[in-house]
Amino acid sequence: MIIRDRISNVYTEKNRLLGNCFTIKGDIDYHFEFDIRGFEALITCDYLPLINQAIDEFRKYNKYVNIFYNQDRSFYKAFDEIHTFKLPINIIQPSRFFINKTNYESISKYLEDKEVYLPVYILNDEYVLLDGHARLLAKYNEDFKMVNVYLDDFNESLDNLVYMAKEQNINNIKMVKTITNDEYNDYLEFLESIY
Repeated sequence: MIIRDRISNVYTEKNRLLGNCFTIKGDIDYHFEFDIRGFEALITCDYLPLINQAIDEFRKYNKYVNIFYNQDRSFYKAFDEIHTFKLPINIIQPSRFFINKTNYESISKYLEDKEVYLPVYILNDEYVLLDGHARLLAKYNEDFKMVNVYLDDFNESLDNLVYMAKEQNINNIKMVKTITNDEYNDYLEFLESIY
């Protein structure tokens, strides 16, 4: 089983908090950390035979990253380039109602003045944010007007979340509220119940 690991201290704080670390769980845990630089990532890991599995999981969240290097900085693998484009932040429809305040504050610290790339999907002629709500809020609060996006696959259960968000007048990132860890864990349990 592979998990997106935001907890283990074997990873650097920056990449752990940004969601760029993955642990393959088993009798022995194997660790894979991705340091993103534009469209490239440097991989630090402790078990090379499972690196492709870790890359595949990482790319579920970061399809725009298409070139990978080993920890010795030698070329490892490349994928076809993903088309990215800019959108005004205020037209992107969130698919979440809440953001973990602690996570948001940590992410904001590491993203200051940096470009981000976020996955969106077109649903009913609107761009829906699939992942990266804390990153989008950080850019909004830094007074960015535009953000880089790329089109990604849509999970059908998100349709319900978008509908519920609109019912609560959450139609852009400034309407998404930050909440405590405990409140956010309750929110995640709610999400799991509808997926």
